[in-house]
Amino acid sequence: MKQTYLLIDACQFSANYNYCLLDALAKKGETIVYATTKFAHGHIPSPPDVTVFRCFFFLARLAGRKTSSGPVRRFLRAIEYPLNLLILLAYVLIKRIKVVHFIWVVSPCLDYQLIRLLRLAGRHVVYTAHNPFPHEPKAGDIRKYSRIYQRVDHVIALTNFTRNEIMAHCGIPSEKISVLPHGDYEVLFSQYGYNDDLAENVRQKAGNRKIIAFLGHIRPYKGLEVFVDAFALIKKRQPDSFFLVAGSVLVGDKKNWEEKLAKSCKPDDLWADIRFVPVEDLKAYLSVIDVLVQPYISASQSGNTVMAYSAGIPVISTNVGGLGEMTEDGKTGYVISPSDPEAIAEAVNKCFEGNNHEQMSFNARRAAAEQFNWEKIAGQTAAVYRQCGAAS
Repeated sequence: MKQTYLLIDACQFSANYNYCLLDALAKKGETIVYATTKFAHGHIPSPPDVTVFRCFFFLARLAGRKTSSGPVRRFLRAIEYPLNLLILLAYVLIKRIKVVHFIWVVSPCLDYQLIRLLRLAGRHVVYTAHNPFPHEPKAGDIRKYSRIYQRVDHVIALTNFTRNEIMAHCGIPSEKISVLPHGDYEVLFSQYGYNDDLAENVRQKAGNRKIIAFLGHIRPYKGLEVFVDAFALIKKRQPDSFFLVAGSVLVGDKKNWEEKLAKSCKPDDLWADIRFVPVEDLKAYLSVIDVLVQPYISASQSGNTVMAYSAGIPVISTNVGGLGEMTEDGKTGYVISPSDPEAIAEAVNKCFEGNNHEQMSFNARRAAAEQFNWEKIAGQTAAVYRQCGAAS
């Protein structure tokens, strides 16, 4: 009898990644159930041939129709999450699912208890470590996540850095960890439209200038302020530069960022879009920018790197965590020291020397198609499932 595999991301923390993985597994002929909730920021389609089980946060979703109060929704989520996990446990037992894959955890303490119960019931558990530990860590996080790493059957790490951190801090043997990279988003993005008006407006404001961009959520570890500090230095080397910053502020104050960006350079040199950027608009930005800068102060990996590669955009990444692994220095972009505006400016300048940009664009597309290929990643993921299932 063919096995069914259950994948869990209760909050859809990585909705784009999830869709592409689920789709690729289904195309491999695997039988997949996806346990999640409704995506909070617009519509994410359900992957074809994947059963979606929306067993999380029913009360919070219902309350969202009546109130916009964040505290109320968070309170309801905290109350109902333990019940959601019990429902999920019952589903696994009734459906006789043998392998359960946590793509994210919400509460390391509660999720650990579910993992413990699943193991006691003879189920096998896989956990994807997007990061070895949270970006904004709290007291006890290493201990809490170490328990999860030690209890699950297998860990999927997205970079060698993450694997090494887990081994070093949690005492996990290397054979228990597989390194499978983050794939691109093309299969999902192809289902969305394209905001022609937005792309044209950016082109008109930028003119024929080179568009240097930062995309994605704004959080302290992403180092956006270092990129902003590099604006003037970039303009000295590349007078025909234009800057684009687009993304929502997850940690910090949106108004402060809008004011800081407004003071960072001449208004004609900047396009700032400080909000959650829907896919249609993201595709528009990807169609016009020339270089993506990732000035992170710390990182485990970045889906934006592969997203840029798929669009033929060279990436300038800091050499922190696993980020440097994803950029081939001088071929798909440049790897630079963190917290160094001068290094950003110099790397941007090198991108446009001779035919560098054209060659790096070609290399980036090839990397997306080969190194970060979802068919390959799904095959390796399914092999992990079979390995765990065979241990029954």
